[in-house]
Amino acid sequence: MQKAFKNTIYASLGGILEFYDFVLFIFFASVFAKIFFPQNDDFWPLIYTYVAFGAGYLARPFGAVVLAHFADVKGRKNVFYISMLLMVVPSFVLAFLPTYESVGLLATFMLFIIRIAQGLAIGAEVSGAWIFVSEFVSKKRLGLALGFISATLTLGLLLGNLATLSIYAYFDKEEVESFAWRIPFFIGGFFGILALFLRTKLNETPAFKNIKEKEKILNFPLLQALKTHKKSMLICALLTVVLTSGVATLMILPQYFESLLGVSKTTALTYQNLAIIMIILGSLAQGYLADFLGHFRICLIFTVVFGAFGISFSFYNEWFLSFYLLACFAQGIIAFAPIFMTQIFTTELRSSGLSFAYNISYAILGFLTPFIVNFMYEKYFYIYIIFIVIASLLSIFLIKVFLKQKPVLKTLKYKL
Repeated sequence: MQKAFKNTIYASLGGILEFYDFVLFIFFASVFAKIFFPQNDDFWPLIYTYVAFGAGYLARPFGAVVLAHFADVKGRKNVFYISMLLMVVPSFVLAFLPTYESVGLLATFMLFIIRIAQGLAIGAEVSGAWIFVSEFVSKKRLGLALGFISATLTLGLLLGNLATLSIYAYFDKEEVESFAWRIPFFIGGFFGILALFLRTKLNETPAFKNIKEKEKILNFPLLQALKTHKKSMLICALLTVVLTSGVATLMILPQYFESLLGVSKTTALTYQNLAIIMIILGSLAQGYLADFLGHFRICLIFTVVFGAFGISFSFYNEWFLSFYLLACFAQGIIAFAPIFMTQIFTTELRSSGLSFAYNISYAILGFLTPFIVNFMYEKYFYIYIIFIVIASLLSIFLIKVFLKQKPVLKTLKYKL
């Protein structure tokens, strides 16, 4: 029990750092546009900054394929350490990166390299944490453990948000562009190195030790997954739709609160932070309840609740904040994505199959979601909510109908 708890805590640190860096890059995008790109006009440097950010998403599937392969062949622990190393070092380097004014296009090139390296690492980091924890904890506590991992990922958003607010509160615009933007990245890099040290203390998972002792390790686990786990990959894609909805409601939609609700920037950020806290609490609560009342039952109930409040805040402006925060609590259903994903692949190809399906889906959806929300946020956001609800319900249906008889699914509680 103590070993499982320790490994769960250490496994969560990489996800916190990933989402912390995610939100920092977005909030300081306008600063990066000024200091890392040639200033031909006001439009293109910012576009190039977002292209650099997107390059990390495009690199995710490649990192997933390579690192996840070695996780299935050589072991979870060592690859989990390498993915953290590839993420921490670029994040720390970013804090000291010279500007375009100092070294010219070399600064631009290095920014792209940093984002690509982070993308390669993140491709295996989040799914690696899910798998690592799921193979360590008691199956009676699977929901709570993976709910905790989902909560800590969201905690990274909150910490990044608070760090950005602190920088803009204590420094003026010129100071931020000159040096202050580096402070939160330096802090993130410092704690990343600490997290890297803690990961040296990880233990190999019992599940991998078992397949190694029984000589069941595959030469090409991804090829086998593509042949035998097509339905599992389809379910992963549907569950990734649910996961990316968290980005839509927590990070993208709040950017429009000022125009939608007629509130100040500070008030909009306050709403956003409250929403992040609610989804953290929702992930923990739903994971805990799922272990006692059934994974499918709790997922079904809160999917319906999410749909009800999500549609409501799209129509009732006078009750917007209450409905919005309740919807975010119900959106703790993001915790069920790792719960289901880790249980629908056999151990010998779990890392390769899950990482590939999740990261391909996330790369596509992560690219499309901002455009979808931008198109729908004013009048049609409820359609997006309905789409998320359908994806969640369909994933439950597919698991129960097509995969219920698979022995690997016996750890899930089929209570409805």
